[in-house]
Amino acid sequence: MIRNLKGIVKANEEFNHVINVMMKSKVFSDEHKAFVILKACLKTLRDRIGKSEAIHLGSQLSPILRGYYYEGWELNNTISRAKSTNDFLNDVRRHFRGHDEIDLDKAVPITLGIILDMIDQGEARQVLQNLPAEIQEMCLE
Repeated sequence: MIRNLKGIVKANEEFNHVINVMMKSKVFSDEHKAFVILKACLKTLRDRIGKSEAIHLGSQLSPILRGYYYEGWELNNTISRAKSTNDFLNDVRRHFRGHDEIDLDKAVPITLGIILDMIDQGEARQVLQNLPAEIQEMCLE
């Protein structure tokens, strides 16, 4: 028996809100593509900010996004040290299959901004501080 149905409904509403905000940007042609980029950006951030900060970021996410964020993550993975925007975009692309038609130069900065807006702003600053300067700039576009 489901005991916390309100929690499930709230988590679904939070997830839908994030996708709706992404769709309002007019960069994504459909909700599935918005979700694919959101998930890939979350995982790319996770793999770049260090274990402790990655755990703090994960705790800020809604339950549905948190599940996708931690999917496939191993604590022993090495942190990506690549510093360029192109390296970051390539890492995002590695986290999904297909959808080559998505313009990552437009989609990723918008998605990163939405991610940083949906978490506590103190945590958002800490996430940014753990990224190379060039990638920080992309997050703030």
